[in-house]
Amino acid sequence: MARNDFLRDIQAIVEGMGFEECDSHSPMTYQRNVSYPSLINNKKDKAHFLLHSPHGTLQIVAKWQEVNGTAIEKLGHSVLDAARTEHQKYLVVCGGNKLVRRAIDYLNDHKNVAPKLEAMEVHELEDKIESYLFELS
Repeated sequence: MARNDFLRDIQAIVEGMGFEECDSHSPMTYQRNVSYPSLINNKKDKAHFLLHSPHGTLQIVAKWQEVNGTAIEKLGHSVLDAARTEHQKYLVVCGGNKLVRRAIDYLNDHKNVAPKLEAMEVHELEDKIESYLFELS
């Protein structure tokens, strides 16, 4: 699997749950690749998917790691980003061949800093979105 396949898998889950791609911000719509101000001055971060539900918005960020490298530094940035999100949930979907379980554990261990943060593998995403939609209805 490559990064593009990983993003397509996330999109298929989102659309399979009834969300439609649209910029209207109406319930049950989503947007892709939404840029917003970064923690780093003069930079932008990107929400790979922004889901508009009847109860608020869920930001989905995809983290793909094929090789060893700066994964922990990037994950640390995600924790800080999630701590300041305006959205109701900040979901990080982790994939690739390297450090996936460690990345998920690292992120979920920092919920005290970022309570809206939840990290998972792609096969867990549908259940996480579903639990959010139904816990508030």
